[in-house]
Amino acid sequence: MLNEDFLGRIAIVFVMTVMATSGALPLFHYFRQDTSTSSLAIVTQVASTVFLLLMLVMTVTRLPPKGTAQGIEPRLTSIAGTFMILLALNLTPALQNEGAQVVALCLVFIGTASSIFCLYWLGRSFSLMATARRLVTTGPYSVVRHPLYICEAIFVLGMILSHFSALMVALGALQFLFQYRRARNEESILQQTFPEYDDYARRVPMLLPQFLGGTIPNSGGQ
Repeated sequence: MLNEDFLGRIAIVFVMTVMATSGALPLFHYFRQDTSTSSLAIVTQVASTVFLLLMLVMTVTRLPPKGTAQGIEPRLTSIAGTFMILLALNLTPALQNEGAQVVALCLVFIGTASSIFCLYWLGRSFSLMATARRLVTTGPYSVVRHPLYICEAIFVLGMILSHFSALMVALGALQFLFQYRRARNEESILQQTFPEYDDYARRVPMLLPQFLGGTIPNSGGQ
């Protein structure tokens, strides 16, 4: 009988394959034709495609779960936190301001490139759902407990600026709330699974590095 983790892996692989393919197709157009697309936009598209492909690889090769958050709420929160920004992009038009778009592209590139670094470091522990596979406490995870979410937040800020509107700001804020709740769900299951997690959480702040005024709550996450 197929277990829940296997079925979830199949679903994520399918979605990420579609997204990676959709992201890669414009690159063939950029490179085969003389277009006015900026180099920054092309590099950003390449980075986004690499990030999706890396997520795909990590999902296929990820470690078996040692603990998983129970109930429907953690699953819905994870899905909303991952895909809310895509819904927002389809509901709002791009801002017709060249300067704003350049800044937005820079934020998207920085967020995507740093997310690739964090995802590579997380490796086979990666999971969209609140699941404990292996406790990662080194690299960017020695600075804050959720570096990948911080990097993704930079990406989302770029998307908000690119499609700036009251609706986009509201949906972006909603995604930030989902991501925060998602992080708390992850912390809960990691704390239950790994006895050494409490010590890690006391040493490393949740979201803001200590040199930026980050605090170190007693409960913690990956």
